Formats: sequence, structure tokens, C-alpha cells
Amino acid sequence: SSHSPAVVRAPPRNMPPDPQKGSSGSNAQPGAGLEDPDRNVALDILFEISTLLNTGLEKETLDALVGLCELGVNPEALAEAVRDLRLEAWRLNEHDHEAGLSSAAAYPSNPGTRPPT
Repeated sequence: SSHSPAVVRAPPRNMPPDPQKGSSGSNAQPGAGLEDPDRNVALDILFEISTLLNTGLEKETLDALVGLCELGVNPEALAEAVRDLRLEAWRLNEHDHEAGLSSAAAYPSNPGTRPPT
């Protein structure tokens, strides 16, 4: 009798892995494997691409976002969350500017500029 190979399916991209099954590698958690030279090289390359695309993401933020993707969080949902947070920060800055409050330290974007996309 022949055995067919076992099929291993990854969790859906919008669902985190089952915590009871544990993680299969040290890079499964955000920030895990910081000592891993391959991960650091990959993060450096991703950060260069991010910079070329003018994303405005800091390296630490990019690392956290990659870690969340590794945990199975939907990348499109993360991108939307980043856009929403930037838009809300811009709105708060505009509101503070209109109210005459000095918020330049908290929100360094220039008042009167268009909202982030």
C-alpha cells in the first residue's frame, strides 16, 4: 500500500496561527530572531525598498509589521490600519492647529498640507 504525503496547510492570511499548536520557528514572533543575520539582512533590504517607495515607515515599525505578517495577520489589513492611523494623526494635527494649540512636537507634519494617503 502506498502512502500519500501529508498535506500541511498554512492558516488563512487573516487568521493568526493556533496558539495551542505553538510556533515552528524562532522567527514566528515580532522581534524574535533579532540575532539572526539572515533576518537582519532581509529587514535591511525591506527597509531600503520602503525608503525608496517613500513609505515613511521607521525600521522598527517595519520590523513590527513584518512580524505581524509572519504571525498570519492580513497584510492588506495592516496597510489599511497604518493609513487610518496616519490620517487620524493628520486630522488631530489640523484640529490642534485650528484651535491654536502648538502640537508641532507631537505631530511634526506641516499644517495645511494634504492628508496622508
